[in-house]
Amino acid sequence: MTKKKLTPKYNDNKAIRETIDKLLEKNASNVANSGTGGKLDIGNEEAVKEAWSRIQDKIKELDPAFHHIIKER
Repeated sequence: MTKKKLTPKYNDNKAIRETIDKLLEKNASNVANSGTGGKLDIGNEEAVKEAWSRIQDKIKELDPAFHHIIKER
């Protein structure tokens, strides 16, 4: 019996891809603005880690296979 490879919905579903891309952009913004004191600064490294954890949870709900690829190890 051949095992079917689990393909991330990210690859096949445009709406899911767009939503995940926005979440990843938010994380990039959080990291880039951390410690700047600017309007988009969410706080220190711990705040960025917490925000990334919440973003990962949202991604996992949308696409567990993609989440497995990008999850923090």
